[in-house]
Amino acid sequence: MNAFLKLTAFDLRLYLRDWITIFWVLVYPVLMLLLFGSMFGDSPSTIYPGGRYIDDYVPALCAMNVMSVSLFTLNINMITYRQNGILRRFRVTPIRKSAVLASHTVQGIFLIVAGAVEIVILAKLIWDVQLTAASLAAVIGSLLMGVIGFFSLGFALSGLVSTTGAASGLAMIVFFPMIFLSGIAMPLAMLPDVMQSISRWIPMTYYVDLVRGAWYGQPFTELGKELLVMAGFTITCCILALLLFRWENR
Repeated sequence: MNAFLKLTAFDLRLYLRDWITIFWVLVYPVLMLLLFGSMFGDSPSTIYPGGRYIDDYVPALCAMNVMSVSLFTLNINMITYRQNGILRRFRVTPIRKSAVLASHTVQGIFLIVAGAVEIVILAKLIWDVQLTAASLAAVIGSLLMGVIGFFSLGFALSGLVSTTGAASGLAMIVFFPMIFLSGIAMPLAMLPDVMQSISRWIPMTYYVDLVRGAWYGQPFTELGKELLVMAGFTITCCILALLLFRWENR
């Protein structure tokens, strides 16, 4: 346990010195919030009657942060560690593969919480969004439901390429279609019918719906389809992460 805590603290310091991590987790969501919030913030919600666009958008951004940490932080940092021989050195120590992955997962959760707090506080100050204590607990729970799945996706992708440049390119190929087709960048109702049909094949769509439902106080018993899709996605990504993760470049 002591070795795990030291490893986690060491890795977290490295993460916070990485400008890519800071941008995608703490800067990019704020830019998105200010841009789309200024254009559509007080417009009526196209999803929940009585809500506003900003009430739909804030939980979607929190969900996006989980994917951002997965693709641009965990994925790229694991490859950096592998390129620099750090993972190879871990391999000859008593530290297990599971401990390394768990350490990065803990750090990722810390970054997600920091990003979500930043988004909610800013939205509260500018648009006076409302979030009850019960909804807050449900939102946190729904976000954590996606952590294992999306983090496993990041670990799996890190095993497909050997350089950080290739990892960044692969991350963007996955990231941008997901945010535009899952209802994060704009409501699905504004997309053409064919794009809406495609969105229903993207796990991120169901994750955004799950977090939004929790934000609006919708009980999890009414979000069965979203929970089922996320469970299948998580199992699949965990298997891929176990199969593709490697200590050294080929």
